[in-house]
Amino acid sequence: MIDNDLDISLDNIFAVLPAKNESTRIEPVLVSLQMQGIKNIIVVNDGSDDNTKEVVSRYRGVTVLEHVINLGPGAATYTGIRFAEKQGAEYIVTLDADSQHNPENILSLIKHLKENQLDLVIGSRFLQYNDIPFVRLIYNFFGNLISFLITGLFLSDSQSGMKAMNQKFAKQLEISFDGFEFCIEIIKQAKIHGAKVGEIPIDVKYTADTMSKGQNFQTGLGMLLKLFNPFS
Repeated sequence: MIDNDLDISLDNIFAVLPAKNESTRIEPVLVSLQMQGIKNIIVVNDGSDDNTKEVVSRYRGVTVLEHVINLGPGAATYTGIRFAEKQGAEYIVTLDADSQHNPENILSLIKHLKENQLDLVIGSRFLQYNDIPFVRLIYNFFGNLISFLITGLFLSDSQSGMKAMNQKFAKQLEISFDGFEFCIEIIKQAKIHGAKVGEIPIDVKYTADTMSKGQNFQTGLGMLLKLFNPFS
């Protein structure tokens, strides 16, 4: 199937969703992805101890990759990207499995990537109004600062989990960090490989449920120590 606005076959777009214990949140994401015409959906079940795998398996055409133990969002994302790249994906989009991201933004990411001949597009929560909790604003401010110090690239949302990349960059990409620091590592890899990077606004939705996961002070401190560890 061809998207008339993109002139791209939707068969060549792969969506990668790292997932840990998302059985109560992932179904609306899968439904929305399929409504957008995305046929290649990869869920990386990252050591879940709930029934995430069983819930995802109800959906035809969705590939479930298993991590027997929880390795972290970076490792799960990389597993999905590597699999998609080996399947010949022309474009790969990563997004959260907890309904925080809006799958309807995917085609906008791909369109921006293609029309501007970019290699990586980051979906920014901060280029349009979103109701974002104050603590997330603080985390992102420091994340952007750290990202700039490490990569020399200033982005409005270095911590965004929603990204689109082309096949060329996916093949070049190597993620060595298993935790949330992988977001900055991707930007660093883009800098190393001379990839063209852009941002566009995306929608985001926070709930008390999703706020209980993700980054916090402890993970932020751990990320900082890992990124500035000369032996890592």
